[in-house]
Amino acid sequence: MRTIIPMMIVLIFLSPLSGCVGDDSSNEMDTLTPIPDLTAPNQHGENVTLSEFRGTMLVILFNAADWCGICNDEANRTEELLQSMEGLDDRYTVSFVELLRDNAEGTTIASQEDAMNWSQHSNNSHSVLHGQASRDYIEETFDREEIPGFPSYLIVDLDGIARSWVVGINEPIVAEDVQVEYDAYLQDLNQK
Repeated sequence: MRTIIPMMIVLIFLSPLSGCVGDDSSNEMDTLTPIPDLTAPNQHGENVTLSEFRGTMLVILFNAADWCGICNDEANRTEELLQSMEGLDDRYTVSFVELLRDNAEGTTIASQEDAMNWSQHSNNSHSVLHGQASRDYIEETFDREEIPGFPSYLIVDLDGIARSWVVGINEPIVAEDVQVEYDAYLQDLNQK
């Protein structure tokens, strides 16, 4: 009995992380297909449409909220990450969008206020999309691609084609991941 109670306490404290962090992995897409389009409001209340980023290497961060501590950490490094992506290679432009699933407590869909607070807390300049459309997009994408958890990144090429996923935190996304996918994009164009 003495060992069961401490184990139960540990499980109670770890339960908020369930669904937060999945397997750490980086996966090339099995088939190269265009990402479904999404129009959703950003933290400023302006509608943003993913297809507007065609012609750039688009990096989409699928994130939960404050209830997922690792997601919070990842959001705090995105501005530095974006700067390193933009400075690495002048052959392409990088666009960055974050899809915020929940409010800070993980109890409701992220609102404009939640997205604004998230953006300000993380000191980010990129769009943070929120609302029902954003949440539905996250859930449909995770189901379709079998993504195990948050935070997760999707790298999309200049034609709006999903190139690869970077999931988890042990091997976080780096600027070179985008460069690798750009080079693969160029190689595919040369083979056509």
